[in-house]
Amino acid sequence: MATSVLRIGIAGCGQAARIHVDRLLDQPDLEIVGCADSHRESAEKLAGRIAEKSSKPPAVFSDYRELLELPLDALAVFTPHLFHYRLTMDALQAGCHVFVEKPLSTNSQEAADIVSLARGRQRKVGVGHQYRLRPSLIEARKRLAADAIGPLRLVTAVMAQPWLAKQQGQGAESSWRFDPKIAGGGLLSDAGDHLIDALLWTSGRAAHEVFAVQSKLPTGLDVVTAATIRLAGDAPATLALSGVSRGSLFELTFFGERGRIRATDVVFEIDDGEGAAARQVDLPAAGESIDGNFLAALRGEAPLSCPADEALDTVRLSEAIARSAAAGQVVQVV
Repeated sequence: MATSVLRIGIAGCGQAARIHVDRLLDQPDLEIVGCADSHRESAEKLAGRIAEKSSKPPAVFSDYRELLELPLDALAVFTPHLFHYRLTMDALQAGCHVFVEKPLSTNSQEAADIVSLARGRQRKVGVGHQYRLRPSLIEARKRLAADAIGPLRLVTAVMAQPWLAKQQGQGAESSWRFDPKIAGGGLLSDAGDHLIDALLWTSGRAAHEVFAVQSKLPTGLDVVTAATIRLAGDAPATLALSGVSRGSLFELTFFGERGRIRATDVVFEIDDGEGAAARQVDLPAAGESIDGNFLAALRGEAPLSCPADEALDTVRLSEAIARSAAAGQVVQVV
C-alpha cells in the first residue's frame, strides 16, 4: 500500500456497519476517514461512534460519491444488497479496494462485472462470508480435501432460525430484508447466502444444476427453501433453509464411502470408518475476523478469505435456486 495507515470509507451506516466498525477499530494502523448513508442521521451516528475511539473524527456524507472523492485505500460497503453492485463498481473505478458484505451482488451478471473490473484495475474485492473462518468448517474442508471419508456420495446442508419472527419490532434500517419487492430481500439471499457459500467452499466443488421449491407468504416473501443440487463429480447435495424455526441450526453433513463428517458453526464431528464411534474433534479458538483478513490482504500479509471470484459462484447458485423454484424446473448453474 502507498501508506502505512490504511484509509477506509464506510458506505451504509446501519446495523451491519456498526458490527464491522467495532472490529475495524480494534485493528492497528487504520483510519476510518468518512461515513456515507442516504439517511444522513445514520452516518452521523456512526461517525460519532467512531470518534469515541479515534483521534480524528470521520467526515459525514449523504452521498457515497462524495466519500469517494476523499483519498481512500478501500471502501467498505454495508448497504442493502440491491446497492452492492453500483457502489462496488464506482469504488473500483475510483481506484479503491472494496470490502462488501455478502452477497457480492443480487445477480450473477453484476457479480461477474465486479470480478472483471477488479481484475482489470488490479484491486482486491473481499466478500463478507465469515463462516469460512469458523474452525469447524476449516477442519471439514481440510479433511475432505485429504479424502478422510473416501469418495463423496452425499451432502446435506441445513439452516434453521427464527428469521421470520425478526420482523416483529424491526426498524426501517432492516425492513428491506423482509420485503420481497426489494431485490435482495428474503431468506435465500440474506441469511441463506452463508449456507450456500459454506456448502461450496467446504466441499470444494462447483454446482452444476439444481431443482428447488419454496414456501412463501402471500406477500411473496420466501420463508422456506429446499433444493437438490448436483455438484461436480455427480455428488448430490440437499439444501434446506427455514426461517420459521423456534431455534437455530447451521449444519453440513458429508457422507463418503468410508465415513461421515458433520460440521456445525461450532462443532466438528467425524466417523472415519476406523471402527470407533463418531467423535468430536477439539478445535482451536476462532482466529482472525473477516475484517482483519481483508486488511491483512491489503497489506500483502494473507490471501483474501473470500475473494470476489469465489463469491461469484455463490451468487450463481443462489440465483439458480431462485429461478428453479419460480419455474418448477431443473436449472443449470451458469
